[in-house]
Amino acid sequence: MISAVSLRYFAEVVRAGSIRGASERLHVAASAISRQMAMLEEQLGAPLLERGRGRTALRLTAAGELMVRHVNHLERESDRVRSEIEALKGLRKGHIRFGIPETFVREVIPQFLQRFNARYPGVTYQVEVAASTRLVKLVGRDELDVAVTFNPLPSLRVKHVYERLLKTCVLLSTDHPLAQRPWLKLSDLAAYGLAMPDHTMSAMQVYDDMFASARIQPRKVLVTNSYELMRSVAETGMAIALVNTRPGDSATTKDYRYVPIKDARVKPQRLTICTFEAHNPSPIAAVFIEALTKDFELLEHT
Repeated sequence: MISAVSLRYFAEVVRAGSIRGASERLHVAASAISRQMAMLEEQLGAPLLERGRGRTALRLTAAGELMVRHVNHLERESDRVRSEIEALKGLRKGHIRFGIPETFVREVIPQFLQRFNARYPGVTYQVEVAASTRLVKLVGRDELDVAVTFNPLPSLRVKHVYERLLKTCVLLSTDHPLAQRPWLKLSDLAAYGLAMPDHTMSAMQVYDDMFASARIQPRKVLVTNSYELMRSVAETGMAIALVNTRPGDSATTKDYRYVPIKDARVKPQRLTICTFEAHNPSPIAAVFIEALTKDFELLEHT
């Protein structure tokens, strides 16, 4: 890795026109600057300066010209970051475009938004509730600043700043015959009606492949594009639902219980936070993304 000190000394040598001039400006011994220049050239494998006699004899090589452009770019980026950090200190207003799957509508996200809004009361929000496939597309088109997704497919111009694997569980009402079991096999589910996601949900293909590999024909009592309906139906006892425990969820309440599935054919679901890759977010969006990521990281340990 190129040393920041070497780059700083190189930039000052170019500005001063000589190592001695840079030494006087930086109040650093000329021998120390010469050593840094030699180290930098050794790392790059090319000379940056044409050395001659006299104080003003230094000239840039072609490699040196390239390095000057690189240093200037780094300095501009540093200035921009400093300006944005200064803007954050007085941040009062802004707009966040945020996407979430329906499963986060009632819990986790409302509480997060309340805390963030208390800290930045002048911020407004556009929240898109949709399937993960649509959310990833909107992020990739720069129509959302950030989105929470399940099992996202690879997409150009989308990067994932947080990732967590969630175990697949069975959600049952507490009075269901299987509710007191410590764990279940896929074969245990064959005798019961299931609430299942439809083709618009990312988990559908995962679950279909899982049952097919186990040679089980699931009895689908209810098929829906709503995770909240699946959960609600499971809580009533009408059906059982294959779901993932959400960050911060309790394993058991007075109404329902999550029971893990022990089967090699059951794969974990991938939860991510994704953002647009082609440029940096606005200052307030960057703060929002950082706060959201930290919140999810904290929920991993609750």
